[in-house]
Amino acid sequence: MDVSSINSQTNAMYSQQSAGSGELGKQEFLQLLVAQMRNQDPINPLDGTQFATQLAQFNSVEQLINVNDSLETLQMSQELMSASLTNSLASSLTGKYVKALSNEIDLQAGGEADINFKLNTSADEVEVIIRTEGGTEVRRETLKGVASGDNNWTWDGYDSNGNPAGEGNYTVEVVAKNGENESNALVYTQGLASKVRYTASGVFLTVNGIEVSIGDVEEGGTAEE
Repeated sequence: MDVSSINSQTNAMYSQQSAGSGELGKQEFLQLLVAQMRNQDPINPLDGTQFATQLAQFNSVEQLINVNDSLETLQMSQELMSASLTNSLASSLTGKYVKALSNEIDLQAGGEADINFKLNTSADEVEVIIRTEGGTEVRRETLKGVASGDNNWTWDGYDSNGNPAGEGNYTVEVVAKNGENESNALVYTQGLASKVRYTASGVFLTVNGIEVSIGDVEEGGTAEE
């Protein structure tokens, strides 16, 4: 059996493996080499150079497989460590004051809601737009001469017609204006993290009645503020 015949068998077996598990295993590779040695033409045997080339190819494949297995193990360990650190961080923030990115607010019956936002630069005007979860606009407030940095505006819980908006969750959009230039400001919530929830999609803290992802937490404070 010549080298081209063995290579044809190799390609055929690789195709079968690819259709199944997606890779040619080490055991299959060894079986091909043994079959090559057993079935070589005694009149025209495989020379040492060709056999050495085949063996070198096997060693290279085996090393690549081992490296890939090591990388997968390392990645799994890093993911487990990252998840453990995230869970520990979330637990440590429970009962503490935190600041987290969120454009949602929870309005209690007859209550008010603080709307916190951050501007990169000062603005001639800032429009605070409050909508229901369904997207219906409830209130639009224009603030004049707002400085850069952290800012706050307290919503009294009434809509634009002076009627109580009703308790529930609302979304907030803050638009900064300087002449004809407009830009959206970062909206965040800050308050006591009352509880933590672990899910398959991530870890969430409840702050001011709103769930925020642990990845959106920018600052963690103390138990009293």
